[in-house]
Amino acid sequence: MTALLLLCMSVTGCRKAPAENRLDAVMLTGIDHLPDHVSVQHFTVNGTDGFQAGKGGSDICCARLPLHWTPGLTVKVTWNVTNWRDCTGENREAVVPVAQYDYPAHIYVHFMRDGTVRVVSTDKGYWPPGYPDPDNDIPQKEPWDVWPPMKHCPNWFPNPHMHEM
Repeated sequence: MTALLLLCMSVTGCRKAPAENRLDAVMLTGIDHLPDHVSVQHFTVNGTDGFQAGKGGSDICCARLPLHWTPGLTVKVTWNVTNWRDCTGENREAVVPVAQYDYPAHIYVHFMRDGTVRVVSTDKGYWPPGYPDPDNDIPQKEPWDVWPPMKHCPNWFPNPHMHEM
């Protein structure tokens, strides 16, 4: 039995990873701050599918963050911006810094009007006092109702998938 344990440790490195390198699973939510005719129809964080960003009500399980925040911590965010008024879509990708956190909690990905992305991990939700919220409104919108894609742009289908990135 001891020989098997030693073999396992030497061949596969089955030593326990240090706590500072461990990842924790957290919920993921996208928040869309874009103008009323533009929306984030699909996004990912380090490959975890976040689906559609909106007003912050859709939670997805599970993205992963290190147990301890360190300076320079980033995540790769990919997203699709759909312009319902102009019948266009655009895939985007960015490596985004993660705001400092005490311990990994719910990830909120803010898609800002200026095209930037902000990633915050907190257990406070995204409205209460103390949330490190970007100073930016969240529009109440349903662009697909104002510009119905099959009538407004009959030869265009919104939400082109991001597999082309």
